[in-house]
Amino acid sequence: MARFVLGIDGGGTRTRAWILDETGRLCGSAHSGASNYDDIGIEAASREIGAAAAAARQQAGLPPRPLDAAFLGLGGVASAADRAILKQIALSLQLAPEAMIGVDHDLRIALAGGLSGRPGIVQIAGTGSSCYGRNAAGESWRSGGWGPLIADEGSGYWLGIQAMKAATRGYDGRGRATPLVSAVLAHLGLAHMDEIMFRVYGQAMTRAEIAALAPLVIDAAQAGDETSLAILDEGAREMADCVLAVARRLGLEGGCELALTGGVFQAELTAARLRAALQRLLPGCRVRMAELPPAAGACLLALDLLGIQLPAAVLTALRNNASQR
Repeated sequence: MARFVLGIDGGGTRTRAWILDETGRLCGSAHSGASNYDDIGIEAASREIGAAAAAARQQAGLPPRPLDAAFLGLGGVASAADRAILKQIALSLQLAPEAMIGVDHDLRIALAGGLSGRPGIVQIAGTGSSCYGRNAAGESWRSGGWGPLIADEGSGYWLGIQAMKAATRGYDGRGRATPLVSAVLAHLGLAHMDEIMFRVYGQAMTRAEIAALAPLVIDAAQAGDETSLAILDEGAREMADCVLAVARRLGLEGGCELALTGGVFQAELTAARLRAALQRLLPGCRVRMAELPPAAGACLLALDLLGIQLPAAVLTALRNNASQR
């Protein structure tokens, strides 16, 4: 009987689920809402993880029973207590047998997917940002990713905050004139800048809502806005510092692979800014866009739990399949 594995990628914006069979064939994929329980609570996170897994199972034509293995990677998972919470969610949803459930942070699955299981470094820039690496000896290190109040530079949330800061500075006359003034007002549906404080504080904008402002910065930068270009450069420098810190810790300064993943890097301009910053700090770093999405990386880690490693030809086919999704 064929064996099937489930990979879950949960973050501050949405949850993605993939199901592979033991040969590496993609059988089902689905997504649901945000599942970072630091933002929405454990009950809501469990509901979204369950919804994504059920939809992927249905697409794969599988009955509603535990799969052979599952690996879950979620944003905000940093401690043993976090891992215990996520393991309990997986058990309550009966995703797989207890011994065949793996849990970790979203960086682990992003690296597994980004480099198709090879050692190296991954830089995430989605709703949040963080950097993580593993060397050939299995040693790992993380840099950045301490949350929006401490260290989230270069992320969609950070860009959204910078957009509002630049807009208010431009409106005040403290900063350069920038199209971000009108763009932020229009995006938030505000008639006047005086309304922004109530929108941010009185209505308590969520991380996802703030991160939704990030494309305004990227669009303005692509149009040549100096303020927006300076914001992207600052974010790139901060992320490059994270990559350098991980490379140093893991002995990868002489040469390493770096995978980029997350919505911020969907714009070539942001990826190019980071490449330029890294060329100065870490010239031996080979930068590439992620080969597989994090949910696929979670599946590869789930297959590892079964003692299965996919051959290179299968990984190539999986990458081709993923690019069409």
